[in-house]
Amino acid sequence: MTAAAAALAETIRLSGTRRAAFLGLAKNVGKTTALVGVLEQLHLAGIAAGTTSAGRDGEEFDAITGEPKPRFRLWPGQFIASAASTYESASFPTTEVATLPFATRFGPVQLRRAEGEGEMEIIGPSTASQMARTAAALEVAGAEMLLLDGAVGRRAFACARVADGIVLAVGMAAAGSLDAVLAAAGAAAELIRLLAPPAGAAERVFPGALSGEALRRAPPRPNEVLVAEDFTCIFLSPAERRRLAQLGVTLAVRRPARLLAVTANPTAPGRPPVAAQRFYDALRSVFPDVPLFDLVADLQSP
Repeated sequence: MTAAAAALAETIRLSGTRRAAFLGLAKNVGKTTALVGVLEQLHLAGIAAGTTSAGRDGEEFDAITGEPKPRFRLWPGQFIASAASTYESASFPTTEVATLPFATRFGPVQLRRAEGEGEMEIIGPSTASQMARTAAALEVAGAEMLLLDGAVGRRAFACARVADGIVLAVGMAAAGSLDAVLAAAGAAAELIRLLAPPAGAAERVFPGALSGEALRRAPPRPNEVLVAEDFTCIFLSPAERRRLAQLGVTLAVRRPARLLAVTANPTAPGRPPVAAQRFYDALRSVFPDVPLFDLVADLQSP
């Protein structure tokens, strides 16, 4: 792996994060490449890591495009939580540690320890509560740091009660143009980086989802602060959030998230890539204060 991969792993480690959620802005944006790069660096550093996926990741070919996908690669001593059947095709031996009391379509979720280096497909728990229980079980098994894989479309796995840090993977596959990718990345970061409500604010708390439908039933008042549990509970489009801002309405969360880093991938299936440096520099303008890495082109922020 590249020096950028080592720097990303060090950024996560020095943040004190125990559970890092790798949140992909869309499919094929490079989150699995980034996660596997960090897994390798943690192995080299002698840190026992654990990993799982919110859903299915690491398959050999993309189900939509048919193109090859980066595989989940594990190293000896690392812990995995995946559907029992996925270990049958793993290219390395494992030792079973525990079987969790919930299942996927591919069998119950099993915790195993890698006894060699190799690749596999990972199919993990599908709900936030199951992910929280899986993360706790991985830590009991001996994992010192957890790397959790998932996408914005199933972002509940990155909620504050599961993860304490987020790596956002951004790639050209997220939209049809560079400007659209930058806009989507900025909108996602805006949600992830929401703060707690200020003291003395006129709050309205949403115990469940904060959605457009919820606001239509009870329209917000000017200067009101709408408070959700965390960013994964907010289901408002960028346009809806802009309209709220124009009314003087602020969004806040009880449990703020930490955006640890952003990764850049200038490629997209079926399209010519953007020059790596150009894509990196464009993302840098959106994230001037967040560590930014391109693990393939070996680019990293100072």
